[in-house]
Amino acid sequence: MSVAEGLRLRFLCVILLLTLLLVTPIHALEIRGAVFNVGMPEVRWTPQNFAGFYYDLDHDLGYESLTLRLSDATPTGATISSEQDEVGNYGVVYKTNMRQVTALSNAKIGATYGKLTVADINSTTGMITLDNRGNQFAISKNKTIELMPGIGIKTGYQDGTAYTPLRYYIYKKITDPGTYQIRGTVANILQNQVTWDNSSFPGFYYDIDRNIGAETLTLRLSNTTTTGATLSDHPNADGYRGVVYTTQTQLKKFKYRPWGQYDVIGFLAERYFAAYDNTVTAEVTNAGAVVAYLYDASKNRNLMTNEQISKVLIDDDTIKLVKKSIKLQEGYELVLKSVNSNGQVYLQLLKNGQLIDETFISPPIYNTLIADMPDKTYCFRKDLGDTSNIILIGVHFRSVYMDAEQPMAIVDGIWQISDTPTKLNVNQQYGKMSIRDVDATSMTIIMDNKNNPINLTRKSDIELMPSIHLRTADNETLRYYIYKTETIT
Repeated sequence: MSVAEGLRLRFLCVILLLTLLLVTPIHALEIRGAVFNVGMPEVRWTPQNFAGFYYDLDHDLGYESLTLRLSDATPTGATISSEQDEVGNYGVVYKTNMRQVTALSNAKIGATYGKLTVADINSTTGMITLDNRGNQFAISKNKTIELMPGIGIKTGYQDGTAYTPLRYYIYKKITDPGTYQIRGTVANILQNQVTWDNSSFPGFYYDIDRNIGAETLTLRLSNTTTTGATLSDHPNADGYRGVVYTTQTQLKKFKYRPWGQYDVIGFLAERYFAAYDNTVTAEVTNAGAVVAYLYDASKNRNLMTNEQISKVLIDDDTIKLVKKSIKLQEGYELVLKSVNSNGQVYLQLLKNGQLIDETFISPPIYNTLIADMPDKTYCFRKDLGDTSNIILIGVHFRSVYMDAEQPMAIVDGIWQISDTPTKLNVNQQYGKMSIRDVDATSMTIIMDNKNNPINLTRKSDIELMPSIHLRTADNETLRYYIYKTETIT
């Protein structure tokens, strides 16, 4: 077999493997609980810190709880023992009222649900207890562990240290089509001030791997009575109005690490791009590059200097086989037109079927030739609002091949931000909130409810800002929480 034939065979084997791995994604919703770390020997989730558990705001009813007890813990992981400790507790104990959880309505002692076993049923109260007797398991980085149907543990993709022990949370996975409410922790009228962040409101953007997510929403109550309160639109003695929302950028590495990193910001409970970062990370150096390429290839790199941000649409390092084109978001499609004898790839970018860009790049053939990052990366630059010539789309080609007039490529990095930036002009309105300050140096955004006083009364549902609502109880005892809705189609 010649060298060329051997390379061709190797490439075709890769194609076959990728074809077998290509599956249709399942559209699902993940509701996460409060985030803990392995430095805490015992943690507990209840309806207060896990929106995946049943809770009736009007009647203050919610019985579900899950307690995790860790043993043999180090900064990088821990054991969840299947044996009883000195006081008789197992590593996992789940309790609920079986009348509220349909899946457990006919449970019997000894029945198993995932890693948990029914240990006790109180026929008078309806309370049921499950534990992990006989099912010991370990928590380590980058794991998804199903505890019982629909409820599992997710750990961060991080190397835990003494200062940053491994993070984890429980989650509920929902796949049935419908619209679901994701709520924050419950507050009441007796609290003069309450703040939600990414730990107490799972609707806010959060990346457990890098512990990224800086959105906060603070309510300060005034004119409080037993039946209601006001969220004033005037500053108090400290300069704060009744509702204040703050957020800040944080550095996040691209999924395709050799591109470096960017400034990400949670805004209105969604993930947004703020700026490309020029740091030459270890992954950039290891790839043989001397610059952070997407930063270097953009003329202007910081959207916030022009009071705008853009939603992150795709950040993916999945290895994909491309036979014809790559379907992107917002009507974009990158078409692989041809590969010439020198290995140059002719690409066309379409927007809603119309040609808007075309170019050649020169990635490796069969992954055997050395190519610089500019040779392997397709970039599409565009003016976004007042920010000119910034990269909107980046695609990294790992290798290319031409077989029987059919061009093919392997892609292992795709990046795309929205071509419709979100405005951050001072005084710009978002629901009842408006922009107070945008600082392109500290990379912060502050909003409050200037000119929009809000009355908290019984049985109300108030849109604070797009996607985030405030709901109060239909009860004489005024309880409330913030929430957002997600729809599975």
